[in-house]
Formats: sequence, structure tokens, C-alpha cells
Amino acid sequence: MDDDGTRVPFLEILDNVGYTISSFFCPKASGVSLIIPAYNEEKTIKNVIEKAKKVSVISEIIVVNDGSKDKTARISEECGVEVISHHKNLGKGEAIRTGITNANGDILLFLDADWENISVGKIWAIIKPILKNRADFVKATFTRSRGRVTEFAIKPMMKVLYPKMNFEQPISGQFAGKKKFLESVKIESKWGIDIAILLDAIKEDQRIVEVGVGEIIHKKNPDEIAAEMSRQVMETILKRSGMICDKHRAIIFSEKTILSPIFEDKARRFLEILRSKKIKIILLSSEEINEEYKKCFDVILPNDKESMKKNSKIVKSILKKEGITLENVVLIVNSEGFEEIAPDVDLSFCFKSAPEKLKESSTLISSLSDVLMYLK
Repeated sequence: MDDDGTRVPFLEILDNVGYTISSFFCPKASGVSLIIPAYNEEKTIKNVIEKAKKVSVISEIIVVNDGSKDKTARISEECGVEVISHHKNLGKGEAIRTGITNANGDILLFLDADWENISVGKIWAIIKPILKNRADFVKATFTRSRGRVTEFAIKPMMKVLYPKMNFEQPISGQFAGKKKFLESVKIESKWGIDIAILLDAIKEDQRIVEVGVGEIIHKKNPDEIAAEMSRQVMETILKRSGMICDKHRAIIFSEKTILSPIFEDKARRFLEILRSKKIKIILLSSEEINEEYKKCFDVILPNDKESMKKNSKIVKSILKKEGITLENVVLIVNSEGFEEIAPDVDLSFCFKSAPEKLKESSTLISSLSDVLMYLK
């Protein structure tokens, strides 16, 4: 039996008699940075830090104080560890990003600041497989009963999308990985971060190991927070699997690309696919549109001959209101007035009949379905 929960009680006995377990098992290991994202955790942060200090392979401890309003930062400083504070609460994902950026170790360990029954043995169980070169990425599993959303939504979704992978607990805040890999991860800003890192580890063919750490006692989140956490986790899974778009947040059409009566049925189906991918659909049109078809678009803007000259300004104005930048936009247009903005968006498409200047900065397509392979 190795690297599983059955070893933890033995390690905890050694903790109680003051034994330096990390020196016993891996005397040459070094370069592990511990990062503790923390938001209003004054009751538990000291215990987490004190236990971590007893693990000799941990060369630095960084508490990322994510805009706490209590004594989290002060208590951490009094414990003699590095504290990096956000000016306001930015979310767990941003706290993890800050930790990754500022850590010096080749191996990064992440622990929740509210882990009440943490022990040296449990910490060691998480990092040992990497130190022994048996894994690249390690997640902790635990005996705390999992929520119904994890059991009946997240785990089944993972099984469908990643049938070859079987994780006891896909979402866990206790994990470790190599800094080189973690620096390459696209960070989700809030609660989707734990699953995002796991899915990127799968994509990058990291050697992933789950280790049991026995029981974990956390504070219980209110139902409304737990529900939002679950929503963000499931949304992240869908993003990473390509089922909904992550990068492209808006797609802009001119009427000559989407309003042809001959292809209206196909266009409707195409717009339904875009909507399922959570992309905002914007139309600039000078034509009359029936009420049913209007429902396919999130925003419809007038586009008469006079305003066509101002298309770029109109697009930038609506994107600003929606909080979307040009680098997250896809353009599918076939008329004048878009030549200025086409080079600035992430993707620009047009048909053969488009103005020559527009074709210079756009990808030619023969049908709308060609666009789907480019969406991210």
C-alpha cells in the first residue's frame, strides 16, 4: 500500500511525537512552495501555516490574502510567512494565479486555508508522489461526504466527456503540481479553477495521481454559495471540453451573411449552435426582420447606408457596453464599413462577394458552418 489514505494515520502518529517525516522519507527533496489562498480565514489560517512549517521540504509559504476583511493577513504575517494581499476579493482563481506568479519552487502545493484537521502527514501524502517522481500532478481525496451536485452532475459529466479518466473527487482545493505546468494553465477567475487545472493536466498528459488524506473538515458554505460554485464548475467543464466557447464571447453579423431567405432554416440552426456555446449574437442590418427571427439575436442594430460608414464605431460602442474586447470577437460580414475593425478582432470571415478591402483582412468561407471549426 503506497500513497493512499491508509498511511495517513501512521504519519499522524509520527507528527505527534515531533518526527520530521519529510527528512525520513525524502531527505534530498527541496524546492516546494506552498500557496494558501485565503479569504476571511482568521480562525484556521494559523493552524494550517503551523502544520505546513513542520514539513521540511516546503521551502516557502505564501498566503494570498484575497481581500479579507478580518485578521487573516495580520495573523499570517505574525506567523512569519510571505503575505500577498489583493486590494479586494478577486476570487480563488485570481488568488491561485498570484501564488503561481510569485512562487519560487519547482513544485507548487495548494492547501485550503480553512482545513481544520490538517496534519503534517496529510500534507506529506499530497506532495510525496511528485517528490518520488511517481506523478506530475496530485489531487487529494477525502472521506467527507460529497455534495449531490458532485455525485449526480459533475462526476457523470466528467465520465461522459472524459470516459478514460475516473476521479473519486474531481474538485479538490488540495493539490500539487510542477510550476512549469501550472504557469501554462489558463486560469479561471473564480470557483472553476480547481477543475480547470485538472482538465488542463489531462490535456497535457500529466501523470495524475489521487491520494487519500482521510477526513477533511471544512467550514460549510451557505446553499446559495454552494449552488454558484457548482454552476461555475460545470460551466468550466463545458468550456474546457469545447462544448461552450471560452475565448469567443461575441459574434457579429451583417445582413448579407445571415438573412438570406433561401438559407433561413440553416441559418437558424447555426444560430442555435452559437447560442448553445454561450456566444452573444449581434446583427447589424438595414433589412426588416420578422419577429420570430429577431429572437435568434441578442442585439440588433440599424445599418442603413449612412450608418454603414460608422460600422466600426457602432461595433466598438456596443462591445464596450457588453464588457467585451475586440480580441474576444468573431466578425462574419460581407458589406462595406467593417474594413477598419476586421484586422482588430480575433477572427474575421467573409464570402467571395465581399468588398476587396474586407477580403484582405478576412478568411474566405463558402458556408456559415465553416466558422464552427475556428470557435474556441
